[in-house]
Amino acid sequence: MPTVPAVQRGAGTADDRAGDDRHPELLEAVLELLREVGYDRLTIDAVAARARASKATVYRHWPGKPQLVAAALRHRHVGVQIPADTGSLRGDLLELLRTTAAICTDDSDLMQALIFAMRSSPELENLIRQQVLPAGRVAGVAVVVRAAARGEIPAEAGERDLFHDLAPAMVMSRIMAHGLPADDEFITSLVDQVLIPVLRYRSD
Repeated sequence: MPTVPAVQRGAGTADDRAGDDRHPELLEAVLELLREVGYDRLTIDAVAARARASKATVYRHWPGKPQLVAAALRHRHVGVQIPADTGSLRGDLLELLRTTAAICTDDSDLMQALIFAMRSSPELENLIRQQVLPAGRVAGVAVVVRAAARGEIPAEAGERDLFHDLAPAMVMSRIMAHGLPADDEFITSLVDQVLIPVLRYRSD
């Protein structure tokens, strides 16, 4: 891991203060480079150059590449909006899956790069599992909580990992493994035949 440059605390330099406001630019630069060169070839130097920032600014906020990449992935999830309340579980799930399909289509190269990176970097794998994947569940949790409040599904349904694992996994498999579009026909079948039955299952 690169040695973290010593950065004086306190008021900070002008570059540091500017860096605070440019976090989105830095994190977008990370995502761009991940798509272009992959995790192994991504460097802090390249990120700083792409974002027109100093290495000191990067290291002031992230101690190394794994933490920087994890922050960029969390930043990517922040832009994923919680689906509007359609008034029904089915409607909310359709909107959620359409958003998921769009993200998987747009980020397929990024996802492939990360799958390989997680195999070679246990530190990155741990950060993704602890910090990034939970962030990706926020929209799904919101949909389930609303449905439980309406009485459409049991209250404990939101605690089932099966739903949160199935939805993105099946969309990703459709797009990345089979090379097929996750169109409305597929999404509707997934919602009606798989996800709603999983959520409505009662163990008692």
